[in-house]
Amino acid sequence: MLKEQLEDIFKGLDDPRSPRNQKYPFLSLIGIGLLGGLAGIDSFSGLADYAEANENTLRVLLDLPKGTPSHDTLQRMFSTMDVDQFHTCFRTFTEHLSQRVSEFIAIDGKTIRNSGKKPLHLVSAWCEANQFVLAQIRTAEKSNEITAIPLLLKLLDLRNRVVTIDAMGCQRAISEQIVEQGGDYVIGLKGNQKTLQEDVSAYFNDLSRFKGMEWQEVDKGHGRIEERHCFALDDIDWLQEQHHWPGLTSIAMVLSKRIIKGKESDEKRYYISSLPADAERICRAARAHWGVENSLHWRLDVVYNEDKACIRDENAAENMAIIRKWALNILNSQKGKSSIKSLQRKASMSFNHMLQLLQNSLIALSYG
Repeated sequence: MLKEQLEDIFKGLDDPRSPRNQKYPFLSLIGIGLLGGLAGIDSFSGLADYAEANENTLRVLLDLPKGTPSHDTLQRMFSTMDVDQFHTCFRTFTEHLSQRVSEFIAIDGKTIRNSGKKPLHLVSAWCEANQFVLAQIRTAEKSNEITAIPLLLKLLDLRNRVVTIDAMGCQRAISEQIVEQGGDYVIGLKGNQKTLQEDVSAYFNDLSRFKGMEWQEVDKGHGRIEERHCFALDDIDWLQEQHHWPGLTSIAMVLSKRIIKGKESDEKRYYISSLPADAERICRAARAHWGVENSLHWRLDVVYNEDKACIRDENAAENMAIIRKWALNILNSQKGKSSIKSLQRKASMSFNHMLQLLQNSLIALSYG
């Protein structure tokens, strides 16, 4: 049954190899990549070693008539495999796996620093509620996030969702697209929209006018205390007369105070939003966006060693980035009280445990 389900997942993915060079079934090579990702493997030589060490158990799931492939075979296949088709398979799988989708979708970029002379930069859509990556888009460099974000948004269903983006994405066209797709936005505001930022920040200089209208929350743990105060306002006709920003309904400021090991620091962040002036909801949206660093980027670097992955070919680097996020989505769907690192270790130590992770996600896929 598992083989049939995997065949269905990857039915839209073309085998890039010549018919004369198909010693190993295409699905088996993909399967080795995905299973290796669940085990935390971060290189093609590691995938080859993993397959060789687990050949007998891998045959439960995969066809291996000629034994296990070399790292060169795996690298050639992932280097020539169509990235867009593979990404479509990933998105379809994730959409069905999602039991619930947060109202908040964070858009943020990350560079894979060791991926070549021009490091690969990926912009991802992150769903905080189920800790899933929904989609990703490659850019030539960080400055091109402005052109990548609209392409990424087109891949997403934004109806009844709130999109959060940092100041890089504070562009009229992006705000307009989100609203046209039926969503709302909470977007950071910095110097790239200098006049708008100055007008908004000047208005929040006098906080006395917001007395009784703010939202406050406190987090404590691991020797750290953080207080957040959010102030929101929707009486902004004066602002729109000057800036005419698409969909703009409210502005907000989040004042954060952190105390770490006795040292205190303050930070002010400004936002524009298409939401009503609900300080609690806007603060939740802003906090959900901050989570993309700890919940996604940190895990990719610390759990999957992504920044040190020595995969130089662009196609291979992007396809393996999809593998990592695919595996991370599966692990997050089964996490419960266990950490991602713990699940990953168990998957690397026990094929039965890994098989159970995959089976559970495929069962969820069947009933999604």
